[in-house]
Amino acid sequence: MTQQMKHKKTSLETSYDGEDEDTQQPKIYAKNSMDRFGDDLCALLLSYLSFKNRFRYECVSKQFQRTVFGSPVDITLNYGFIQILLINEKTIDTQLLATIARKCVIIDTIDCRGISAIYKEHIPEVLNTFRDNCRHLREIYCNGWDGQWMPSLWPLVTRIRHNRSEDSEALTHCHRLSQLSINSFNIIFDSIDGKLLAKNLSKFSIYSYKDDDNHRWPAFVANNQCLQSLAVHYRDFSVAENMRQMCGQLSQLTQLRELTLGLVYRVLDGQMPAPVNQCLRTIGVNCKQLQRLSLLLHRYSAAEPVLTISLDLLRFYSRLKRLHLTLFAATDDQMLERLRHCKRLTHLKLILREMTPNVVKD
Repeated sequence: MTQQMKHKKTSLETSYDGEDEDTQQPKIYAKNSMDRFGDDLCALLLSYLSFKNRFRYECVSKQFQRTVFGSPVDITLNYGFIQILLINEKTIDTQLLATIARKCVIIDTIDCRGISAIYKEHIPEVLNTFRDNCRHLREIYCNGWDGQWMPSLWPLVTRIRHNRSEDSEALTHCHRLSQLSINSFNIIFDSIDGKLLAKNLSKFSIYSYKDDDNHRWPAFVANNQCLQSLAVHYRDFSVAENMRQMCGQLSQLTQLRELTLGLVYRVLDGQMPAPVNQCLRTIGVNCKQLQRLSLLLHRYSAAEPVLTISLDLLRFYSRLKRLHLTLFAATDDQMLERLRHCKRLTHLKLILREMTPNVVKD
């Protein structure tokens, strides 16, 4: 104790004792006391802790208790988080959950996309507890939706990923939805009147769709003109006109910054590869803001002829910074030499069927 008190740090505190009197009085801290650091510096140091470690180090000092939960503004709920709360397979520790929620009062974003399907039944109780205690909560990211178990939370849902639910009507309550990832168009169109349920998106991803869904693109494009990121991961075309229609619609999304196209090609009406090149040219001419392009071309079967595309069309993508090409096509150095058109290119990823040594020379 004697040695501890030999090393002291002094700070000045202002006290107000009278109408015209303003004096500074020294406040002495031991050298090994955390209190000698201000709350701002302490909060900065604690901001580097993981959410789990914040609870661990909360008991270090009263200053830690004041500041340890002052910086987190988002929380990720995953498989491990639910397991911590479980008392048994069907019941979670509501008291522990409420304690955690009360400590995290300034959280504004909850990401629960990491919670696996086996714990889906616990999500409503968890989210409602956070909503009741976190007055700053503004956004929720989730996997799928179910209008039966958390309708009061829909106005907070801004991102939905990988949904397989049949309850499409619940989407009408997600007024602030900005990012959506789905498997097919059926999910976002009402099965009775065909009304579009997802509008004003900034990011949209669809795994696959059929020729019968082509008539739905006009409604989707008309109601999502602010779209900045679009991914069509798998599209099998058997008729050239269907490819032209889709690309014609995509070219109307003039605010696009990022585009992913996964096209499975066949011999389209005896034409190959003109429809593919024509569609890519149309998109490049109209979507002048594009900065990221991922193009994945695959043959429908080994019987299909090798496709040769013209990379001369890259001259229409003047703002391109990132390019990802997956081509089941004949590739040589002359073909890729067209990359010179992309003056701003900083990232290039190539997955090629075959190539000559000169392809990577430069």
